[in-house]
Amino acid sequence: MYIGEFLCAGLSRSLASLLPWDIPWHDPSHTVFFVAFYSALGVIGLGLLVALARTLRNLGEKDVHH
Repeated sequence: MYIGEFLCAGLSRSLASLLPWDIPWHDPSHTVFFVAFYSALGVIGLGLLVALARTLRNLGEKDVHH
């Protein structure tokens, strides 16, 4: 066995993916971390949507002062 196989096997055992259905929610530390992680992603996504909506609204206005 070479080092690449060892590292890949260890990585696949430690974390399958960051998708919500692959996370061991029974562990409180995982729950706290991923709730904060997905909340931060949600806030960032919401901010991007608001910025996009305001940009599109400003582009549609006829009398725009820069």
